[in-house]
Amino acid sequence: MKKEILDSVAYDLFTTLPLIHRNIRNKLIKNVITNFKEDIAPPHFEIMKLLEEAGMLHVAEIGERLLIARPQMTHLIDRLVELDIVDRETNEEDRRMLNIRLKDKGMTIIKERDKQVINATREALSGLTDDELRVLSASLNNIKEVFSKLE
Repeated sequence: MKKEILDSVAYDLFTTLPLIHRNIRNKLIKNVITNFKEDIAPPHFEIMKLLEEAGMLHVAEIGERLLIARPQMTHLIDRLVELDIVDRETNEEDRRMLNIRLKDKGMTIIKERDKQVINATREALSGLTDDELRVLSASLNNIKEVFSKLE
């Protein structure tokens, strides 16, 4: 029985996440990212959001968490440094490694972006009925609760 449930849940996740991605994230990227003055691509925002949540991380760990290759990470971090969004700092435990920290300007951009994402999400969901919104909200809360147990 457990294998059947696991198979069903795995399939549902496999098919649901791309659906969410197509219907929400792509619209948000078009609406939100194009509104910024700086030339910031989606991977830059992903790095900034990770640093906001985790604090200071070394470049390799950022790449591992976001599944970004090391050569691409160098280019992305260079751009964020150029825009004065992050700082590079030498890792005190291993001087060969560089830690990356989000600067105040980066925090401001993330907060502004988060507001825009929430507004764009609200607009994207505005066509749903109150009942559909309640069901969606309860479902998302259940998903958060379950996935927090996997961390």
